[in-house]
Amino acid sequence: MVLTTMSERPSSLERQAADALRRARRLPVGPSRNDLRQLGIGLLWLHRNGMEALERMRALATTTNSREALHDGH
Repeated sequence: MVLTTMSERPSSLERQAADALRRARRLPVGPSRNDLRQLGIGLLWLHRNGMEALERMRALATTTNSREALHDGH
């Protein structure tokens, strides 16, 4: 978890990520475990990078998809 001080409490995203990763460790290797790990990692990424980065990624994906659609249309 990313904490600036020892007295600072983890955010809800950090708690949810930790819970998902803890649950994943209890599962046997397989798709369910992978899904929980990806969820935990995604929540940590969102906590660290914030909604602004997520919006930028979505905008890039939309732009890329639009360009591909234009290219495929010819």
